[in-house]
Amino acid sequence: MIETYKEFTFEAAHQLQPFSGLHGHSFQVSVHLVGDPDPVFGWPANLYELEQQIEVVRMTLDHKYLNEIEGLSVPSLENVARWIWDKLEPQFPQLDRVAVRRGAQGQAEGTVYNGRALQKARA
Repeated sequence: MIETYKEFTFEAAHQLQPFSGLHGHSFQVSVHLVGDPDPVFGWPANLYELEQQIEVVRMTLDHKYLNEIEGLSVPSLENVARWIWDKLEPQFPQLDRVAVRRGAQGQAEGTVYNGRALQKARA
């Protein structure tokens, strides 16, 4: 078993009524894949294919008002992580978790979403 990850960032605005007005963040995302290593490359999934799908996700979120994106009317960190999972998991069954954070180093906050663990807990 091996774990590989890919990180990306995006800038976006959102609001969480009644807790905040309109404001923006720099978001950092880490997408983790686990599985048996490929005999040649060693990765659990083709990272070039993952990068292409991440770019689609990133462009959907980057410099946008998250509340207006379908499925993100309440764009908490937790909902953003789940939304990213939902976009990537159909193409990458090796997806293990999605971590989303915001804030400066040492003052960050974030969440980790693991859709498989959630499915197992509900079963």
